[in-house]
Amino acid sequence: MENPRGKGGDYTLSVRMARTSGRILLIKPSALGDICRSMPVLASLRGAFPESAIDWVVQEEFVDVVRGHPDVAQAVAFPRNRWRKWWNFRVMQEALGFGQKIRSNKYSLAVDLQGLFRSGWILHSTHAQRRVGWKAAPEFAWLGANERYRRRGGPDATEIMLALLEDAGVPPIRDAKIEVPSDAVAAWHVRRNALPRQEPYAVLAPSSRWKSKRWPAERWKVLAERLMARGMQVVMVGAPGESEQIRNAMPRDGATDLCGVISVGQWLAAIQGASIVVANDSAAVHAAAGLGRALVGIYGATDPAAVGPYRRSESVVAPPGVAPSDPHAYRDDRLVQRMELVSVEAVERKVDQELERGHRW
Repeated sequence: MENPRGKGGDYTLSVRMARTSGRILLIKPSALGDICRSMPVLASLRGAFPESAIDWVVQEEFVDVVRGHPDVAQAVAFPRNRWRKWWNFRVMQEALGFGQKIRSNKYSLAVDLQGLFRSGWILHSTHAQRRVGWKAAPEFAWLGANERYRRRGGPDATEIMLALLEDAGVPPIRDAKIEVPSDAVAAWHVRRNALPRQEPYAVLAPSSRWKSKRWPAERWKVLAERLMARGMQVVMVGAPGESEQIRNAMPRDGATDLCGVISVGQWLAAIQGASIVVANDSAAVHAAAGLGRALVGIYGATDPAAVGPYRRSESVVAPPGVAPSDPHAYRDDRLVQRMELVSVEAVERKVDQELERGHRW
């Protein structure tokens, strides 16, 4: 189905909206930062369908990001890493069972925000009356949808998702708030109280999967030392596979390395309690924005207008005129030269501005 607007479109749309009275499935399994920036989609669905239960398919490692939100009835864990060898007989059996379980929930509306083969398969598996996706989604993901709309609303990635909902008849609500599960907050408080220092702390996230997105490690060291000289504790965070990057960015002493030793829920809680969060273009930027924290995002290889912290352009440091036209340009490691154009002084000035503004909520 194409966009229903046009002759008879308003009537057709109102009829289809009226049919959406049951359970809803939001399909956005990954990546961690993308899940964080998808919260306005959840808010929009809740606003349009206040009585409906809304489930969210999310990669099992990232369940903590959504399970604490009051608008999520069930976080449906998707075991992507276990299913990488999809040709394995046991994996096929598991996938078949997963699809049957999804179908048994009898969703009236399912929305694919990922637009890849795996999410298109989940979308189709729902057998929902309304299955919404992008018309030109890659990997044949569009085959899972019976309502297909062109991708629009850019460059911001969140606005593109909201435009998909709007074309499906759901008015956008730009509430990006993330809710941290209470047990994760409690676990973080225990760990926080065990740290050697109890001063206000800054969370630094100096790592990234892509080399082109990494601000130089030596500059992270200098920034950490300057923050500690102000009497602020420094906590370094990162994914388990990024421990070497974290070690390279650690100052000689005084900072705490939590890379790979806390859960995603505790990671969120740590960001929620921070006085300031400083990060490359990574999940920590989007988590900090969704938690209303003072933050500084360091950009160079990617365009903050497209993938920056949602509605927080004032929180970004980026050299002028370096935004790539190719959305996949960040895969070129040579673009790390753009990150090298960002000075420690520029980041520190932005830190001062953010601390003066304070938390957003």
